[in-house]
Amino acid sequence: MINYFFSIIALLLFVPLFILTMIIGILLSYITHSRNFYSLFTHNSCKLLMLSCFQRFNVLGNVPKKENGPYVFMFNHASMFDAFMLGGSIPFYINAIGWEGIFKWPLWGFFAKRYGAYSITHDNTHSAIKTLEAAEKILLQDGDSMILSPEGQRTITGELGEFKKGGFHYVKNTNIASIVPIGLKGAFEANKRTSWKINPGNLTVVFGEPILPLDYKELSVEELRDLTKKRISELLV
Repeated sequence: MINYFFSIIALLLFVPLFILTMIIGILLSYITHSRNFYSLFTHNSCKLLMLSCFQRFNVLGNVPKKENGPYVFMFNHASMFDAFMLGGSIPFYINAIGWEGIFKWPLWGFFAKRYGAYSITHDNTHSAIKTLEAAEKILLQDGDSMILSPEGQRTITGELGEFKKGGFHYVKNTNIASIVPIGLKGAFEANKRTSWKINPGNLTVVFGEPILPLDYKELSVEELRDLTKKRISELLV
């Protein structure tokens, strides 16, 4: 019973704050590029949104320095809190590749489009390849970093799922970004994909050692995928 009470209170705090954050973010995007308000607004808003849901937020490991990038941050996709955990732990602007379904969500989807995120499908390989090719300019031309989930969708069981190869083709094709393995702990317990309930707890982002271009130069896509999955799984222990 107490879990339902906390969930209702958390939603009463989170929903209006989330709506306000999205509206402000969308308005700012018409004034300037998202990278110009990320550090002050987006980064801190993510922390506030987690706090509104009674989540204690922690960051472990070494957050890579922006000047040593660009990076492709890869993580285990556990819950709705993932985006806030990543935004709250990475202090510099990052772009994103996300499942096309989230771009249809009210406010969040429109904000994602205004932010500049890339929509990718899971059902059409040709379309997905085109999206990844378009997103290469983020690393090669803009010099910005990217986040993506190798699993593609949130876990249902809490276990690490199958890693798709698209993101690793993306990394190999550009051959300029370091892969940063990230383990997100506590997110699945805070909110499961199959439930609306929000459980108070601890959200922890664990940064692993980057896999440098020199490290994966001679690796196949499959070998790089398996290495990254191994690194992320080790961070979740």
